[in-house]
Amino acid sequence: MKEGSVFRCGECEAAFTHPMLTQEQEKIFYENYNKHVKARGVTASKSPAELHKRSQSIAQERLDVIRNYFSNATKVLEVGSSTGAFLELLKDNECTGVEPATDNRSFSEQFAEHTYEDISLIPISEKFHIICMFHVFEHIRDPQTFLSICKKLLTPEGKIIIEVPYIEDPLLTIYNLEEFKDFYFQPMHPFVHSLKSLQNHFGKAGFVEDEVIFYQRYGLDNHLSWLSKKKPGGDSYFSSLFGDNNDYKKALTEAQKTDTIFYIAQNSLKAR
Repeated sequence: MKEGSVFRCGECEAAFTHPMLTQEQEKIFYENYNKHVKARGVTASKSPAELHKRSQSIAQERLDVIRNYFSNATKVLEVGSSTGAFLELLKDNECTGVEPATDNRSFSEQFAEHTYEDISLIPISEKFHIICMFHVFEHIRDPQTFLSICKKLLTPEGKIIIEVPYIEDPLLTIYNLEEFKDFYFQPMHPFVHSLKSLQNHFGKAGFVEDEVIFYQRYGLDNHLSWLSKKKPGGDSYFSSLFGDNNDYKKALTEAQKTDTIFYIAQNSLKAR
């Protein structure tokens, strides 16, 4: 990591960055989030509307993985809802979004009953059946305080669903690609989680593990592109040859060497 150092905990196996961004640096970063990800080559979107369009297929893929959890959920809170691509799919639910980026939050208002800049601004009287977040938990500088807030906002048997980058990403653990490490470890991600670190955080916060889903988003074409070009962006030729290569993804999933992990936990409180 060019901006600092990366360490790994010998007990919980999570990676963490040092130094951590200050709260003021975080505020500035999220106010200019779209500009930042564009500069990193993560997306070429020029506006919230364009970002939303590019995010719709990703949101659909996520919902396909965890759809069964939303069948009996009435009230849903998404933390880090961006432009609302995932909330848009939950048309039968009463949705609330939390999004610090002003332009994305304004765009997402059309898909939510309420939107907030920060989770701490949600009235404690609100109770949700599901709190979900996708590639957000790794941004949280104080996971225990954050989870305690989530716990108070859940119904007694409500569930929290997260998707995070997984420390066993094959480009890290199988291919050991230095250029990917510089791209992957960023100061706005205080932690890159392992299964043990998630179990530790949620267990301490009083949640009960419901399900763990190892999920590989990127295929052989993406990995070959990284190995040959040493940068993000993919390669149309590799894509035409290999596509998603489901057998390759399946092998990585079975080995639990995936780029992401879904962690679902239930609020253990039976009464308030």
